[in-house]
Amino acid sequence: QYAADHPGNLPGVDDQPASALDAGRPLLCIPLLTRRAPQGVLTLSPPDQRWDADDAVMLIELTRRASIALEHARRFEHNRDIAETLQRALLTELPTADGLSLAARYLPATRGLNIGGDWYDAIRQPDGSLITVVGDVTGHGLHAAVMMSQLRTALRAYAVDGSSPGRLLTRLHEFLHRLRLDLYATAVIARIHPDGDTLTWAAAGHPPPVLRDPDGRVHTLDDKPGAMLGIPLEQEIGDHTVALPPGSTLALYTDGLVERRAQGIDPGIQRLADALGGFGAADLDDDLESSADRLLNPLLSDSEHDDDVCLLLCHVHGRAPRQRAPQP
Repeated sequence: QYAADHPGNLPGVDDQPASALDAGRPLLCIPLLTRRAPQGVLTLSPPDQRWDADDAVMLIELTRRASIALEHARRFEHNRDIAETLQRALLTELPTADGLSLAARYLPATRGLNIGGDWYDAIRQPDGSLITVVGDVTGHGLHAAVMMSQLRTALRAYAVDGSSPGRLLTRLHEFLHRLRLDLYATAVIARIHPDGDTLTWAAAGHPPPVLRDPDGRVHTLDDKPGAMLGIPLEQEIGDHTVALPPGSTLALYTDGLVERRAQGIDPGIQRLADALGGFGAADLDDDLESSADRLLNPLLSDSEHDDDVCLLLCHVHGRAPRQRAPQP
């Protein structure tokens, strides 16, 4: 609508009386229309007290496109909020275990609408061991977050019978493959045994775990992994076992922590290994939560990441040396 004390004769614009707010100022009012309801009105005042017909046509088209962009942005923001809320609701509090500390971090993507399907979990086993897992569903948005919740629930159900990490991943692969949703996933599962001296792990298309020895040496556990979960391929994913002496620290993570477009993933894994190796044994023993934050800070120093970040630290406490009995 054109509100002024003289007709505007603009194409597609209705002439209205002058505005009661400022009768001497002609105003062009264009609604921000969407499919559901108007989002507002764009009110413009011409610099020379009149609008040119071509200017009015251009402004109406510009406002129409702006309305569509605003509607899309609001819808995407709404879906992002739902996906992030779902993810955080499913990232439950980690269990406690004698002689073992756990610390986890989840950070949603800071660029765009890339909320994905990253998750972590820790599950007690009947024999007293602890299953730890970090996974990542391909794709982004609400669909990926919902698929993540289904995988997490399925894993908790499969873990009841005490299966090994490789067998658990194989069953998840079969579960996802049968759903045929054109979504795939990667995951790594590690099982810390009751005696605390061995670690059994298996991976499916996922970045390798990083293990810090008590003396500060760091190893990348890159033994042959399985393929991604859900791809059209029959596979049996194997287990791998390594020593886990007191004072060891295991880092499970998703690719959002280590992968950058300009550098790839291998340099990021090396940065993670270097950062983990720089900790003192006492730091990890005393405050694993603070150590998790200190580990993330240099790896995310660019402050923006294109993908979700998930990190799970598992630290086996160092054992105090046995005191000799006094001699008679």
